[in-house]
Amino acid sequence: MISNLETDIQMSLEDFKAIRDFIHEKSGMFFAENKMYLVKNRLQRRMAELDMKTVRDYFYHVKYDVSLKEFNRLMVLITTNETSFFRNEPQLLSFSDEVLPQMIDEKMKARGPKTFRIWSAGCSTGEEPYTLAMILLERLGNLAGWSVEIIANDISEQVLQNARKGEYSGITLRNIKPSVLEKYFAKVDDKFRVKPEVKNLVKFSHLNLNDPRKISMMSNMDVVFCRNVMIYFSDEVKKQLVRGFFNALRPSGYFYIGHSETLHGISKAFKLVYFKNALVYRKEVVGPAGRTAARTTTAASPALEKVRGGAASGGAARALDLLSKIKQQKASK
Repeated sequence: MISNLETDIQMSLEDFKAIRDFIHEKSGMFFAENKMYLVKNRLQRRMAELDMKTVRDYFYHVKYDVSLKEFNRLMVLITTNETSFFRNEPQLLSFSDEVLPQMIDEKMKARGPKTFRIWSAGCSTGEEPYTLAMILLERLGNLAGWSVEIIANDISEQVLQNARKGEYSGITLRNIKPSVLEKYFAKVDDKFRVKPEVKNLVKFSHLNLNDPRKISMMSNMDVVFCRNVMIYFSDEVKKQLVRGFFNALRPSGYFYIGHSETLHGISKAFKLVYFKNALVYRKEVVGPAGRTAARTTTAASPALEKVRGGAASGGAARALDLLSKIKQQKASK
């Protein structure tokens, strides 16, 4: 077994494409040919553990494993689950100091229950959703009168198990202020465990972001976080996924992606908002006609609105006659 670990596996371009295309079909993640060496390295130790000699053997093993256990293991192998609490401070400052106060003010003025629904898509081992929970607790105090729900999901069951456990140590804690660590974590042996008041705000569940049906079930979100996740996806899957995020957000909801990511060439549905601390995408307010405000700025002329009104009231012939007169007036000018 040790000798297998030390032996470089052989991966042909054909083998790589078979694995690559399978991963893309199942998860939406896409690896270009320049990532072949990375994929090979990630598979090497796992193949040694399974005592498999060829990449083709492993491909058939994962492809025909109906339990999906090996597929889940493969997802862990090929993705870099590098995360930490309070990662990318400028973005989180824009959320806590600019987006949240605005939303709190809107909800305080509105009638009905005071709710916050946040989606952490691709949550990995839980640092992001727990961070968001702590920010909300800091902003809303004891949450009296508020209903807060943070939906967090990932494709890997293994990382979700660690997230639900909520125990952390080492470098992932490096950005937490001592006062926050003391307030929201309990020391357990050599680890820090997230306290119940934080855990209770987060609901973890398994979700494949390449499943449009499951994505369509998400709705009425105030904010969506999907940071440094779509970098793995093909443009086709990104477009499909961003449409899903847009539909899941309520009007005026906000969408956070990684600070080095962009929706350029992917979607024009969102408006880019320039906050003091970071750039954030927003779903424009829906107007009376059911379209986003950005798409209703150049409305038809008042005369044409009369035409539409005439047609809507059943006077189609009168409307066509009026339209003809308008054209004649324009022609005579």
